[in-house]
Formats: sequence, C-alpha cells, structure tokens
Amino acid sequence: MASFLSTAPVTRANTGSLEASAPLVLSMTQLLPANYACIGNIGYGNPTNPECASPLGAFLGIAPPPAGSAFPLDVTSIPTRAVWPYAQQWSFGIQRELSRALVINLAYVGSKGTHLTIERQLNQLKPLPANENPFGPNEPLTIADCTISQPGVAVNVAPGDGVTPFLPQDGTLVTPQNPAYMYLQAACTNPNIPNVNSLPGRPYPGLGRVLSLQNVANSSYHALQATMRHSSGPLTLGISYSYSHSLDDASDRSDPVLVNSYDLRENRASSNFDERHLLNISYLYRLPLKDFPRRFMDWANERPKDTTAPQANCCSALADKILDGWELSGVTLAQSGTPFTVINSAGNTGVSVTDNAGVSSGLGIAASYPDVMRGLQAPFNNSKSFGPLIGNPSQFVAPRGLTFGDAGRNFLDNPGRVNFDVALLKHFKIRESGELEFRAEALNVFNHTEFRIYDPDNPGSSGNNIISCYAGPVYSAGFKGSGADCVTGASFLHPLDAHRPRTIQFGLKLGF
Repeated sequence: MASFLSTAPVTRANTGSLEASAPLVLSMTQLLPANYACIGNIGYGNPTNPECASPLGAFLGIAPPPAGSAFPLDVTSIPTRAVWPYAQQWSFGIQRELSRALVINLAYVGSKGTHLTIERQLNQLKPLPANENPFGPNEPLTIADCTISQPGVAVNVAPGDGVTPFLPQDGTLVTPQNPAYMYLQAACTNPNIPNVNSLPGRPYPGLGRVLSLQNVANSSYHALQATMRHSSGPLTLGISYSYSHSLDDASDRSDPVLVNSYDLRENRASSNFDERHLLNISYLYRLPLKDFPRRFMDWANERPKDTTAPQANCCSALADKILDGWELSGVTLAQSGTPFTVINSAGNTGVSVTDNAGVSSGLGIAASYPDVMRGLQAPFNNSKSFGPLIGNPSQFVAPRGLTFGDAGRNFLDNPGRVNFDVALLKHFKIRESGELEFRAEALNVFNHTEFRIYDPDNPGSSGNNIISCYAGPVYSAGFKGSGADCVTGASFLHPLDAHRPRTIQFGLKLGF
C-alpha cells in the first residue's frame, strides 16, 4: 500500500515569517562592547569608558561605526516561488491467527519527506578549505591565538601592512595575506573584535544575519513493526514492538544545530525524535474476587473441589456487589532514548571558542561541535555535580582550529526508559441505566528514576549537552588532573532532569 500526502497550495506561503523582519521590525545584534552607551558610537574610544574603548579594532583595521549609526540589521527571506513540501508513505504487512485467542501482525512501514522547510543563515562566511588551515589535527584554537601582539613587538610582517598578525600556538605566522586570517578574525570576535559584521568576505555586507527559509530538507523513516494480541477468559494482553530509524537534514525548520548553512548533507543524522527501539505491553485482567470467599472456605475446610455439585452461596448479595467487577490494567513501556547534539562552546580553560570555524554565523552557542577521540577512559562521578555521569565526556576533545568539529549532529542518545503504569478499576451498577467507575492509578509505580541529559520538548532550557572546558594533553572535556579540572562540579553529560516520578491518583466516573 502506498499513499501520497500534500498540502493544498495557498498564495501566502511562509509570508507570516516576514512579520518579525525589516522594515516592520528592526532587529540587530551588537556582540561587543556590552554597554548600551556604546551603541551608535556614543562614547566609542572614550578612555573614561573602558568598555567602549576599542584599540583592538584599530589594530585590526576595523573602523568604528559612524556617529549615530546602528549595527547591521537581521533580515528574513522567503522563496519568491513557493515549493510545496510533500510526504510519501508506504507499508506492507501480514496477519496470522495462531489460535482462537492469539493474533500476530508483522509489517514494514516507510515514509519520505521532500522539500521540507529549513532556516539557513546565508550571510556566514564559506568554510575555510582544509588545505589552507594553519591548524593541524588535534590542534585547537586557543585564547592565546586570539591575543593581539602589542605595538612595537618585532614580527615578520611585510612593511606597510598596518595590521598585527595572528600567531597560532605552533608558531605559524598568519598574516593578512593568508586566507586563514579573515577566519581567525571572525573566530576571535568575542571579546577582541567589536563589530564582526564589518569583516570582509560576508556574502551580504552591510547586513547582519540573513535567515532564509528554503524548502530543501528531506527526511526518511523505515520501521519493522510487530504486534501480538491475546484474549482468553479474563485476560486481554497486547504487545507491540517497533525497530525503526528516522533520518533527516533538520527535524524542525529552526533546528539550532545547522552549523554550516552551505552543506545540508553534513547535517543529515538521526531525527531529534528518533527512537530506535520501542516496546509497549498493555494488559487488562478481570480479577476473580467474587469467587475468592468460596474458594477460601473450600480450602480452609479441606473439601475436595467438585465442579459438578452446586456451590452454596457463602456470601451476601452486598459482598457480591463489592467484590465483583474489579479489573487490573497497566501499560509497560521500554524505549530507547532520543538523540541530542553535543555542542562546543567557549572554553573556560582558554581552549577553543564558540565560533570555532570562524564563519561568523551569528548562531550563538550552537556554532560548532567538538572532535571525537575514541578510547579515552571516562572519569569517576563527583559529589559536586547533580546526578550521575551519563556517558563519557573524555571522548570529546577540543575541535581542530577553524573547523566545525567532527562529532556532528545528534551524536549521543539520552538514556533509555523503562516505565510501569498500573490501574485498578471497579464498576458499580446503578440501576439499569447507570454505572459508576472507580479508578486508582499509579504512574511509574516502582518510582524508577529515568534521567535525561537533553529535553527535546524544551531545548531552550537544556545546557548539559554543552562543553565549556577542555584540558590535559589531548584537550579532553573529561580531564581531571594537575592544573585543570573539567569534571568536578561540571554539568556536561549529567542529568538535566528526570521523567515523571511516581504519581498516584484516584478518580470517579459516572455514566448514565
């Protein structure tokens, strides 16, 4: 079976996204200095206001903005010609009745999304080619590389350059004639360059971010699904299991980890909502409490069981009403954790910077990934961090300078989850036309703590997937030793929160 889904065309595709853009809304970003008095050149270079004094800008050949001017605007663009997203779905399944009480289903389910919407930042620099990168493997960009030499220091620069060169840690001289120089300027923007928008090389000079909505993303989903249903006497049992994988270029049009807007294939990975394994077990059992008093008396009197002889009614009609109609139901869930991205941030040990590739994307904290080095031992837990350590931070090392890092999008998974919900029900007959249902429910009945590092439903509050410390011989995020400690008190790969604790609730339902 195959089916095709599409959205009916309308004439205002994505035009609502322009409501928060120029000229209706003027949005601009000033990274440095962090002082409102400096916006519009008020107090720029005033020695009595150190936050507005910018001698580094002069060293780098960046002229201050004209008096009264504002920083470049961010703008949003939409396609001039609508390209409509669509989805294709297909499935194949078989069903077999093994007995009168047991039915199984096996199915393959697939889908593909085409021309999905994604938001790209088109005013970032194109990445530096690898053969022009002055940094070698496992050689990170450090704050020392961003330190500008003082005037009068002898450096090997051609006369008349007027700009002090960068000196990466291995002694490589990066002059303004070197292609990497512009990227080092962008990477070292905060706190050394007051206005990154004035750097050369941006596709749209004079503008800030150019957020372009484009229908160029794709997705795919493949799943093996199996179900079983058993119904016999007082027991109804259902089991479902799926082994699936969802892949896409972006799970949402504003996916915050599209670090390289010029290469969507680099961003293709497991979807933010991907769950590889998903098992559900549901059951409903009608409790035989009505027969319990008689069976107990038979056992107590040691009478042989005689199913042919009529049984005496040992209990009153009231007892029958109280004990009859009880049901025990529940749902057991076992599932894989959803994936999340490990993000590189400005190291508090002076190693690495947020915009590590130096492309001036303006994406804030999600601008690069770490590098991955397998085989490094995980550190021990410590009492100064919240919750246990979930994962190995040592495998993440500072990314090579002027690269995006090789960990990639959605590199790790949240911990898996096992949960038991149980309910006890009782039906009371009220005359002929009414029924009263009593429910006692226990959610997560065993109070099993189920941590998560990243909450896909609320990504803005998640910070435990962000690295801010590298140290040691290989610049690892899990180093703890002489002179540096990236583990004690750190939140990286520790729980952000946990799923629902044990919850007990009661309810009454009247039907008439």
